[in-house]
Amino acid sequence: MPGIQSVGHTDKGEKYAVYTGQSYASFAPGLAGITYPDPLYEIYRTQGDFYVFEYVLSGVGHVRQDREKVTVTAGDAYILQPGRCHHYYADRKEPWTKIWFNVGGSLVGHLLSDYQLDNVLKIPAFSDSSYLYAILHAIERDPVHCASSLALLLHQYVQALFTFLGSEASGQSRALTMKNFIEQNAARSLTIDDIAGCIPLSRSRAIHLFRETYGTTPYRYYMELRLALSQSLLERTAMSIQEISERLGFADYHHFSGFFKKECGISPTLYRRQVGNLTAPEAKDS
Repeated sequence: MPGIQSVGHTDKGEKYAVYTGQSYASFAPGLAGITYPDPLYEIYRTQGDFYVFEYVLSGVGHVRQDREKVTVTAGDAYILQPGRCHHYYADRKEPWTKIWFNVGGSLVGHLLSDYQLDNVLKIPAFSDSSYLYAILHAIERDPVHCASSLALLLHQYVQALFTFLGSEASGQSRALTMKNFIEQNAARSLTIDDIAGCIPLSRSRAIHLFRETYGTTPYRYYMELRLALSQSLLERTAMSIQEISERLGFADYHHFSGFFKKECGISPTLYRRQVGNLTAPEAKDS
């Protein structure tokens, strides 16, 4: 392919199919193939003149486009743009297996621009290799007359990448909405249904989405905030424990004391003594 400066030992490590039909300025398919594990695999282009669509089937690789560098693993997709420096290579310990498609033409640029992918390098955890397999098989079946099929398949692939990124962003946005809701309402009694209802989503979906984004459940995050507020009020104010209980929306002093003991391991009265706030009125823990 034009623009390749160096290729490290890929002659026995790849299966590929070559498009041999008519190419146009708008759409010029090149090669599609599969690269098998080879710790010495490395490609460097000072200025690529085609688009590279790749998907990691297994293992690990390292990809740099101009100054941006990412590590990719199984399930990740990435896109390299023409006119930029490309440097990508297999991890020495866990060399990748990847499927790829090289293509040129203004149609590809318009597609990426229309779907807001023209400045996207890595699409993490896309986890769908079927589009690039379909492109590879189309070239294998009819390398001369498959241009229309390749254009359609590529359009579908770009659209799928865009939809995936949009759903990920939407999920993160909804998780952030839940997080903000919890933080704004941590001083009152909430249920998981209250939290999920601010989006709205089902309880199970809300829990999954929040855990996926923040590594904990929404209710666990809520309880940790409640404890932090309780500790702050015990440390920094002269409010009685009964007043703190009311301030935080507990049914009564006993419910607050039970919550605090469970979360902190000691009673609120003992906690207050240990942090040195002895000026506040105390109530006897039961």
